[in-house]
Amino acid sequence: MNQIKASQMKAPLRIPRLDDIMPTLLLILASRASALGVYPFGLAFFAASFDKSIAYMGIASACIGLMTSNGFSMIPKYIIAYTAYWLFTRIYRKHEDVICSIACGSAVLLGGGVMLFYSFNGLYDIFMLCTESIISALMYIVFKRSRLMSDDHTKSGGMSQEEYISAAVALGVFMTGLGGIGIGPVSITNVFSVYAVMVCALNTSTAIAGCTGMCIGFMSALSESNAVVMMGVYGMSAVFASFMNSFKKAGCAIGYISGTAVTLIYIRNIYDVPLSFIDTLIGAALFLVTPGMIHEYFRSFFTRSLRVESVSPDLRMREYLTMRLRKCGESFASLRECFMAVSEGRLKKYSDDVGVILDETADRICSGCQMCGKCWQTDFRRTYKNVLELIGIIETEGRLREDNVPMHFCERCVRAGSFIEEINHVYELYKRDILRRSDAVVTRNLIANQYGELNSLFSGMAGDIEDGFTFLEKEEERIVDELDKNGIMPYEVSAVESTSGKCEVYLRLPPVIKQTAVEGIISEVLGQPVAYEETESGLSKYVSRPNYAFDNAVLQLPQDGSKANGDSVTAFVTDDNKFYAIMADGMGSGSDAKYESASVLRLLTSFLKSGFSVKTALGILNSAMCLNMNNEKYSTVDIMCADMYTGETEFYKIGSAETMVLCGDEVKVLTSSSIPVGILSDIQLGGRSAALREGDIVLMMTDGITEAGYTVSRTDWIKDLIIRPYDNMEALAKAVIDTALEKSRGIAKDDMSVMAIRVLGC
Repeated sequence: MNQIKASQMKAPLRIPRLDDIMPTLLLILASRASALGVYPFGLAFFAASFDKSIAYMGIASACIGLMTSNGFSMIPKYIIAYTAYWLFTRIYRKHEDVICSIACGSAVLLGGGVMLFYSFNGLYDIFMLCTESIISALMYIVFKRSRLMSDDHTKSGGMSQEEYISAAVALGVFMTGLGGIGIGPVSITNVFSVYAVMVCALNTSTAIAGCTGMCIGFMSALSESNAVVMMGVYGMSAVFASFMNSFKKAGCAIGYISGTAVTLIYIRNIYDVPLSFIDTLIGAALFLVTPGMIHEYFRSFFTRSLRVESVSPDLRMREYLTMRLRKCGESFASLRECFMAVSEGRLKKYSDDVGVILDETADRICSGCQMCGKCWQTDFRRTYKNVLELIGIIETEGRLREDNVPMHFCERCVRAGSFIEEINHVYELYKRDILRRSDAVVTRNLIANQYGELNSLFSGMAGDIEDGFTFLEKEEERIVDELDKNGIMPYEVSAVESTSGKCEVYLRLPPVIKQTAVEGIISEVLGQPVAYEETESGLSKYVSRPNYAFDNAVLQLPQDGSKANGDSVTAFVTDDNKFYAIMADGMGSGSDAKYESASVLRLLTSFLKSGFSVKTALGILNSAMCLNMNNEKYSTVDIMCADMYTGETEFYKIGSAETMVLCGDEVKVLTSSSIPVGILSDIQLGGRSAALREGDIVLMMTDGITEAGYTVSRTDWIKDLIIRPYDNMEALAKAVIDTALEKSRGIAKDDMSVMAIRVLGC
């Protein structure tokens, strides 16, 4: 089999196929087109756009074209030229346009030079041969850039204006090839030329329509003496038609007919113009009765073909959104710095407020005392030292009493009793003020932390917009080409890829389309499996299929004597195909613990489904719980986050019990070193990574399981369970619960919850 394929690849020629019919017909038309009595267009089309593996069919088609256009005598010349260029392609395997163009012109020189040996009539023949050679070389470039029959499907989704004009010139050549074919007074060349210009005027701008009209008009009348007049007629008519294209087909046809009528009126002798008003009317009628499906195809071609060299709107939008989000994040970062600076300043100020007690007490007791001047002025140092000693006694013993006040103070102070009573009162007020202001500082710090998390959120969103996805322009073009090959006509296409490798393709397709066929085409182009997801507002969405799925089972048992399990467990998949498994263990057990853990779970689920990162979501949640001063509660949090495309998994354990991970034959035990959320304003959120593959198992548990039967956590028995084979995860979860109860002598001393997760391949 391999030898047969290799010999086929080396074979210079092949058998014709059905898809060779159109290039063959176009080659016949190009071979019929003449200029100044020569036929340079056929060889140029053969060299630029015809499949050389059926070169014999191309040479035969060229001969047919020459025989039907009074060029019978030139057949030997062009057979030599076509054969020479085909031999050149067998030797020169590269595709450099300049070299191939020169070779095309040289083939014409060779064929014409051989013929000059048999019929040389003077220098005029040499001049015409050189002119034909130059025209053929230039038309090679025109046909190549028109890409009408190009094999390069990776670029056929976006033609520049230069390439578009080249296509118009090539189309004019084919119209010239229709010359001499007609039905009575009706010229087929003029009818199809009128039709082509109308189609262009309907779907393009005025400037491009006018240029196309002039090109088609000039080239279609190239064999006539008044080609320049025809160029003006078609160009002006195309401009009139383009002015009216806002009124759809009818307006375009009326505009074109009006333009033709005006230009023909201004021509002195319209009988010298090879265009009749009847030709225009017939072309317009064909244009009007063309079915909408065909016009949709034309429109999709022109939409893909026109390309304006400017900054892409989606790029400008990405830059704008990135800038706005970064500025929002910077604003919240500034707020955080402001709150933190105020809090630090106030804490420093509180440490210097001991003198307030002295001043307040002295103002209340010592003012008006006859010894005030002696105590606070003459003997200030000793007085200050004695009062500080009293404050020290209050701080150590809680209050000044007559039995714990130093005798030397009572002997010196004439108002000792009143002073002791008042300093107790002032110190109590001071302590309350300190507590109040300290709580305010803590609250400010928590709010500052939330602002910091919001800054991280906005910065992350900006990064996702800027770098989180890429527009797959080349893949879009290939998708359109492959769909066209399979008879599916797309009207609109958009393909993007995220940093995780997930691809999304949006297509606007005809109503009756087999989605499985489209899925297969897109999957082949992107190199990854793609599935149809939904159709909204006419756009069908296709997304990458994940490489992994997760089978999970949850089993819970409340503490003996309690009606509710205080643990909360959930598992879900986000829009970006990340699998999350979360387990929260509330403080204590019963309904109160259940309410707390369920609240934590609800908030985390909402944050993560909204696109928050795990660290940002936990930071905001912790700050919110710490701000709940009147109802101090906390909860452990155990999170598993797995990428369904790569299998890369992160584990975040906040005060939670051990997690078992079976990777192949190895069991890993993940423990937590941080305290639960809701206790401290700052928690450590370091994640642990693992690359999970098909068949791996994760076992998440609360401490009711891990501490079953022991005063400390001992998990060797769980390792023995996880390595055993199980038909499903429900069996593993049940085995863990049953064994934990057995070790606790049938009594659940704490809430028990377990989630068993197995990685499946897609």
